[in-house]
Amino acid sequence: MKNLLYMKTLDSLSGIHNNNQLMQRFYKSVFVMSVFLFSVFDVQSQTICNNQIGNQGGYTYEYWKDSGNGCMTLNNGGNFYVSWSNIGNLLARKGKRPGVKNQTVTYGANYQPSGNSYLCIYGWTTSPLVEYYIVESWGSWRPPGANAKGTVTTDGGTYDIYETTRVQQPSIQGTKTFQQYWSVRRSKRTSGTVTCANHFNAWASLGMNMGNLYEVSFTVEGYQSSGTCNVYSMSMGTSNGNSGGGNTGSNTIKVRAKGVSGQEKLNVRIGNQTIQTLSLTTNFKIFTVNTNSNGDLNLEYFNDQNGRDAQVDWVEINGNRKQAEQQSYNTAVWQNNSCGGQYSEWMHCNGVLGFGNTSGARMMNVDAIDISDNSIYPNPITNGKVSIRNADLGEIYQIVIYDQQGAISKSWEVNDGQALMNLELDLPKGIYIMHVVGSIKSLQEKIIISN
Repeated sequence: MKNLLYMKTLDSLSGIHNNNQLMQRFYKSVFVMSVFLFSVFDVQSQTICNNQIGNQGGYTYEYWKDSGNGCMTLNNGGNFYVSWSNIGNLLARKGKRPGVKNQTVTYGANYQPSGNSYLCIYGWTTSPLVEYYIVESWGSWRPPGANAKGTVTTDGGTYDIYETTRVQQPSIQGTKTFQQYWSVRRSKRTSGTVTCANHFNAWASLGMNMGNLYEVSFTVEGYQSSGTCNVYSMSMGTSNGNSGGGNTGSNTIKVRAKGVSGQEKLNVRIGNQTIQTLSLTTNFKIFTVNTNSNGDLNLEYFNDQNGRDAQVDWVEINGNRKQAEQQSYNTAVWQNNSCGGQYSEWMHCNGVLGFGNTSGARMMNVDAIDISDNSIYPNPITNGKVSIRNADLGEIYQIVIYDQQGAISKSWEVNDGQALMNLELDLPKGIYIMHVVGSIKSLQEKIIISN
C-alpha cells in the first residue's frame, strides 16, 4: 500500500513537472510571437504629423502641410490613413518617383472630407514644370473652377480636362509660375483603376505637353477643411491604355480640321463613346488619336455660339485617308435651308460627320437604332412625350435640347441610372437635337416634334 501510494505520488509529481515544461514552452512561444508581431507591425505602421519624405512599403511617401492639425499613418504596401482638421493646405501621398507615363493606379478608399478636398492621382513634371491632377472625388467644391478644354473617356467614366496657371507659387523648384493640368471625373468614385496614359495622351492632343516625370502618386489633399481618408488598398502597375480617350491602341486616327473663330470643339466618337475632344484653331491642324476602340467613327460638333463653324479636311484611319466632302452622312451641315445633308466638309449645326467603321463597315444611321440599344423614341414625337432607353450610358446627369440654330431650347440636370426615362416636352413643332450625357457614354439624336 505504501509502495502504491509512493508510485502515484511520483506520477503526480512527474505530471506537474511535464506540465511546467509545457507551460514554459508556451510562455516562451507567446513571448517570441509577441516580439515578432510587434516587429512586423512596427515596420508596417508609422504615424507622422510633421512634413516628411521617405520610402515605405515599396512606395515613396510624402506628407506636407502648411498649418493646422493633421497626421498620416503609413500602412503596408501602398495603403495609408490620413486625418486633418482646420487645415490650411495638406497633401498626403504614396506613389512612385519618378514613375512612368504608362502608370496605372488601382485603389480603394473610405474618403470622408468636410469642406474642400481632392482624392486624386497627383504629381509634377519638369521641363516644362507642370503640376497635374487626375481627380476621382472631391469635397464641397469641384475643381478647378475653369472652362473645360475637352474631355477624355476612360476607365468607365468621362473626365473634363482643364488647364490653369499658378503665378509665383510654391513648387518642387521653389517659387515659380507654372501650369496645372487637370482631368476631373464627372461622377465621383472612391475605388477603381486609373490608366494614366489615357489622360497624358489626351492632354498632349490639346497642346498640354508633359515633361519629365517627377512623380506619380495617389494623393489626398485638404484645403481649408477637415476630414479623414482610409486608403485601404492602393497598388501601381503599367498599361499603355485600352479603355478610352487618348490611349495608345490598335487604331490610329488622324483628323485635319480648323474652326472659323478658333473656339470650336469636335468630339471624336467611336460607336456611342466619345474618345477624345479636339480644340480647333483658325488654321488647319492635324490631330492624332490612338485608341483600342472599334466601331462607327463620327466627328461630333456642337455649335454653341454664332460665328462658330468647323471645317474638316480629311480623316485618316490607320493610314486610310477619307476626304470629308466625299462622305454621304453629315447631319451638321446647313443645306437647303435646314440642318443635315451630305458631301460637305463644313459643320454648322449640332450634328455629326460620319466616316464609316474603323474596320471598314458602313455607318449605321442613328434613326435605325433598335430600342434595345441607347435610343430616343418615339421619333417623330406626336404627343409631347418621349422616352430615353439607357442601355449602357451609365448614370445620366444632363439632357440638353438644341434648336436648328444651335441655341439651347431646354435642359435638365438629372441624376438617374434607370434603364428607361420618360420626359414631357413643351416645345414648338420643329427639328431639334437631343443630347443625353451619361457617366460612361453620351447619346445624340435628331428629333422631330410634329404635334
